Amino acid sequence: MCLIAGSFPEASFVHLVDIIKSKYYLYRSLIETHMKKKKILLVDDDPDIISAFVAILNNKGYDVISAYNKKEGLEKLNAQSPDLAIVDVMMEEEHDGFEMSREIKKSHPDLPIIILTGISEITGVNFSAAASDPNWLPADEFLDKPVTPETLVAIIEDLLSKKI
Repeated sequence: MCLIAGSFPEASFVHLVDIIKSKYYLYRSLIETHMKKKKILLVDDDPDIISAFVAILNNKGYDVISAYNKKEGLEKLNAQSPDLAIVDVMMEEEHDGFEMSREIKKSHPDLPIIILTGISEITGVNFSAAASDPNWLPADEFLDKPVTPETLVAIIEDLLSKKI
């Protein structure tokens, strides 16, 4: 059907415009939701790790919320609702990362957590094997420091794709 000006009542034209506007706003909302930057909470007491990871993750389009200890990390977690958390094992106390991971999983059970560790080599403990026991170490992934940017981003993307 060809729509030519004057061939239909003005009320129909207004109704058609309203439908087009509502579809436009719906599609725009869907696109904005899909394109929203994912927020990553990064908790590590090493400023060099924070700086490097922020640069890598910002470059990949992520919004990084950084914290330098467990207390600050938990405050930012609750205030900013990240999509994923990356937590160092040893910060002010040698078990802060483990405790923080447990606390996060209690309050945010669906939040993916990556635990970073530089102590596997020293202790001989294979933390990746412990990932199968969510009661002992409730984290989705364990990464040994140093980690390559490609590995870090690939794991983040994998965990976030499972969250959707």
